[in-house]
Amino acid sequence: MFRKVKKIHWAILIGIFPILIVLLLKIGGQLDQLEDISLDFRYVNFNPNNKFTDKLVIVDIDENSLTTYANTPLFGRWPWNRKVYPPILQYIAEGGAKMILFDIMFFEETQDDADLIRMTMGLGNVSHAITIKTEDLNESELKPYHDSVPENILKQSIFVENFEELGIIQNNLLNFPSASFVEGRQKYLLADFAPFVHVVTYSADGDGVARKAYPVFNYLGKIYPSLGIQAYHAMYPIHKYIASRENLRLVQEDGNIKDIPLNTKGQYRLHYYNKETLDKLNRIGISGVIDTIRALQAGEIKDDSQGKVPKSSFQDKIVIIGTSAASTYDVRLTPYGDQPGFTYYAVFISNLFENHILTSPPKFLWIFILGVFLPFAIYFSLFYQNVVLRVILPLLVFIAYPILSFVVFKFNIHLPLAEFIISYPVVVLNCMAYLSLTEGAERRKYNKILSNMVDPTIVSEALKDLDALKKGGEKEITAFFSDVAGFSTISEQLSSIELAALLNEYLSAMTIILKENKGTLDKYIGDAIVGIFGAPIERPNHFLEAAKASLEMLDKLAELKQYWKEHNKYIPDAQEMNIRIGLNTGKAKVGFMGTDNLASYTMMGDTVNLAARLEAAGKDYGVSILISENTKVRIEKEFFTRELDLVRVKGKNEPIRIYELISTMSNINPIIQESTEIYEEAFQFYLKRDWSKAIRLFEESKKRKGQKDKAVDMLVERCEFYLKNPPEESWDGVFTRTHK
Repeated sequence: MFRKVKKIHWAILIGIFPILIVLLLKIGGQLDQLEDISLDFRYVNFNPNNKFTDKLVIVDIDENSLTTYANTPLFGRWPWNRKVYPPILQYIAEGGAKMILFDIMFFEETQDDADLIRMTMGLGNVSHAITIKTEDLNESELKPYHDSVPENILKQSIFVENFEELGIIQNNLLNFPSASFVEGRQKYLLADFAPFVHVVTYSADGDGVARKAYPVFNYLGKIYPSLGIQAYHAMYPIHKYIASRENLRLVQEDGNIKDIPLNTKGQYRLHYYNKETLDKLNRIGISGVIDTIRALQAGEIKDDSQGKVPKSSFQDKIVIIGTSAASTYDVRLTPYGDQPGFTYYAVFISNLFENHILTSPPKFLWIFILGVFLPFAIYFSLFYQNVVLRVILPLLVFIAYPILSFVVFKFNIHLPLAEFIISYPVVVLNCMAYLSLTEGAERRKYNKILSNMVDPTIVSEALKDLDALKKGGEKEITAFFSDVAGFSTISEQLSSIELAALLNEYLSAMTIILKENKGTLDKYIGDAIVGIFGAPIERPNHFLEAAKASLEMLDKLAELKQYWKEHNKYIPDAQEMNIRIGLNTGKAKVGFMGTDNLASYTMMGDTVNLAARLEAAGKDYGVSILISENTKVRIEKEFFTRELDLVRVKGKNEPIRIYELISTMSNINPIIQESTEIYEEAFQFYLKRDWSKAIRLFEESKKRKGQKDKAVDMLVERCEFYLKNPPEESWDGVFTRTHK
């Protein structure tokens, strides 16, 4: 009797322990992450193979389109001139599209916005992208943003009954299309005339995978539809939106009802189609549309049906205009690896159109599962007399339930797996440990059998490796971006053979320098080079190596240009070409990212984005190497720099100091050093609002330097403006960049 009671006590403890683990992991969110990963596995290996909707067409700005028109004056390099879009919009609309939705954002003004705005006004079935997000700003900082939102945008919010039930957070920033043109004395803003808008704000799970989507967004109490909901409304007009804690109900004008299941954060779980389906979406390369339009205009074909893309391709369709070309940086990580950004919205739209909704389990089904399977495992492992069945039956359950979850997934049913995977092996192993300790060698024999058949450490290690693969590792690195200034102009003057030779010669020389200085080549983007210093092998002085490599690249380029001149290679513009480099040091996610068959070592994060912004900003200041303060403070003992400005880059709130990397300390030109000291003194007077003195010193700096200085010209122009238009007392010296 004593031994029996003792075994019952142990059975209770063995049952409680995994339940406590599950509860702790559930509270911490790790269990949800594990469930997401298990669903990724099901999508890859047990996909329901639903048929994708035929009501959606994606007009894709793909790699072929960018390559085809890269050397034409109107198009050039990405982003394209906005004059490109109006004839495309008109052609698609004439084809009878239900709605045309942009997955491209027009958040900056250009001098070529007029035709796009007029076409948007005239068509009436075009929806433009907006973003809604939250940033940590005080009321005085937020007020200009709120006041700038056009009335037309505010009027396009929708009413959702019981919206607060969804649990969607209230955001405080709305970015809208700011393309504009002036005619007479009136300014026409795209946002004032956009007939529809949709939100394209995107947020991935913690491991970077796009599994969930917000159907609607909250901007200061005003509700806006996502791209997917706007597309659904165009196809099946919605009369009323009703929210509850578990779903968003769409009541259509025809009386039909669509319920969208949501989690506690108000997110919808995307029900992914198989990889082959996603790779073969109804995508039309935009170059085909352009070629057809041009052929019609030139009289090469009599009607559109003879062109590459007839208008009938868009009849009664929802059309998304998006990008898949690598240089547009619009990708989403999916269970199958990287996919073009529009895939994220296309899956949501097809789910809604075709009612491909993953049937989620009741919230507390996991309690029932544990309440059935754990006692079953404990009873058969501890109390059943047949020693073989003690092992076989729990093992069969351990195999059978996951198989069941995979089978029902083929029928669009989601059975939770994470709680079972965590708790069930713990119970079985604890039971085996108890038997091993209390019932001698005979019991250990069967424990060995079970261990040989099912090793839980394999499962835990596999999940750990998978998590690391998806999330990558976070390290301090120095991100490197370089680009050739005015390369579009150069490429337009060269034949394809000459262009390839020039690029090969230039990229080879620069890459050698990058690698000699222990840098890692991330990728080439046309003439641009992206590099990582400090990963995958940790380098304590990666910032010094990045700075050294950057200066050596300038020296090497000078040698190349001299050689090209002496041997009359290429064209004069190529012989005089310059490069811009951006460096930033900080934490970033690095690792092998991509699919199982095709992965590359790359970097992601704010550190990387800022380095790219610095490379682009170098053009405005007329400098070759622009670095952040994070990099400057680490290299200042060995390298000579010039403090250029205090700026707020696009997409960031915190101001940063930016510096020009000039040379090593041992190789500084005394004239440049003197000019730099005067410039930095002038900049301090600029920050103190002493505009006149700043102007005088800036001009003196330029004079001492004895050559053009675009940074001086920019700051002088700014000082002269402030002399006539003094900034507010709250002015902190920060210049906000409105473009990348």
